[in-house]
Amino acid sequence: MSLREAAMVLGTVASADASARFQQVSIDSRKMLPGSLFVALRGPNHDGHDHLAAVAASGATGAVVEQRSSVNLPQLVVSDTRIALGQLAEYWRERWPLKLIAVTGSNGKTTVKEMIAKITSQLGPTLSTLGNLNNEIGVPLTLLRVRPFHEFAVVEMGMSASGELTRLSAISHPDIAVITNAGAAHLENFQDMRAVAKAKGEIFNDLAADGTAVINGDDPAAELWRELAAPRRVVEFSLNNRAASIRGEWQPTANGGELSL
Repeated sequence: MSLREAAMVLGTVASADASARFQQVSIDSRKMLPGSLFVALRGPNHDGHDHLAAVAASGATGAVVEQRSSVNLPQLVVSDTRIALGQLAEYWRERWPLKLIAVTGSNGKTTVKEMIAKITSQLGPTLSTLGNLNNEIGVPLTLLRVRPFHEFAVVEMGMSASGELTRLSAISHPDIAVITNAGAAHLENFQDMRAVAKAKGEIFNDLAADGTAVINGDDPAAELWRELAAPRRVVEFSLNNRAASIRGEWQPTANGGELSL
């Protein structure tokens, strides 16, 4: 992507050579590679704007900042660099016709993400979330790792408050969205468990019109998720409901257990 292209996405202008291109996006000044775009994020303990000199010395193509610096480095000035990171990620994701599978849930989402990625990698080149980089910073950085050859992306999405999955879904535009379950992990930020489940259901907000919602049919919130996913196709998995789309049976064994579908 060129600086000119990035500036267009962000509604700003480049302060120098707009034709220069960058190969990757980074938020860590210590891990910059030549030809990268740096996004200067502000946090409770660190401010990326304080490290622009090191970024320039690394051979970076440019930086996205909230205030222009005197450092000799092409800069794209925006009002909020966190929002800008998401805008770049959404634009980049939309450029490529890959199938994107989003996974959320109070428990098991990282394991399920890894399992899905193992399956899709047998079908074609697959990008997946590294570790559990699943928040408003990690998801955009994952999307910005997409390359033209990828056919699938499996993206883990976490949340601790209402509205977070709305934003992550909006920049990811999933083709398939999976909810493993809703638990009490972040109940302190919600009125009750129904509110937790409803916030999980935000993952369906930007699910493609012809997309598929995959839900845990054994979870008490299953009916709510069906409503939130409508009118899209819903696939349920269950250990207890024989009418579910996918029914599993778990049998304890001497070595742990055996799951059949």
